[in-house]
Amino acid sequence: MRNDYIKLLTNLIDLLKILLPTFLATYFAYRYGMKRLRNQQRLKFIERQLREFYSPMVGSVKKIKVISESIFEISKASDPAWREICEKQPTPFIDHDKYFEPFRRSIMYNNKQFREEVIPLYDKMVSIFTEKLELANSSTKKWYPELWRFVDLWHRWLKKSIPKEVLSKMDHTEERLKPLYQDLENQLEELKEELSGK
Repeated sequence: MRNDYIKLLTNLIDLLKILLPTFLATYFAYRYGMKRLRNQQRLKFIERQLREFYSPMVGSVKKIKVISESIFEISKASDPAWREICEKQPTPFIDHDKYFEPFRRSIMYNNKQFREEVIPLYDKMVSIFTEKLELANSSTKKWYPELWRFVDLWHRWLKKSIPKEVLSKMDHTEERLKPLYQDLENQLEELKEELSGK
């Protein structure tokens, strides 16, 4: 009986010698596979964040900035140009309307560009934020109310549903959005670095 017990124990040890490495190999392969799968899912999520949220948001901000700078530059140059014209004219300025017409068209164009290009870009940002909120990192999410407020006040102003005296008391400036713009840029760069494996 003792020999049977020793034989059984020897067979069990031999079996463990075969099964234990297989079990350990399977276990570590499973753990490695799960880690790799989680990493792939994380990278896919980062790709979605970049493609569907951060890139379009930053692109919109950049286009708004370019248009706004252009409008500002033209407006800034228009003032001294108009003053020069006025200084060269006799008093009373008889052909005022004729000379002012190109400036009026420039003002109208700037206003139209603001309404038809800049405001729709802000609307696009609010829409992306609303529809893709799950793709925003927490540092970005906190700026959603500020963006929505800024855009809503512009819409109210353009529809003449808020007096300018009220708007002037509400600190309605783009300065309030600059931390959002900076966060969007930072997140875009960090996610691109993470995706590239740096």
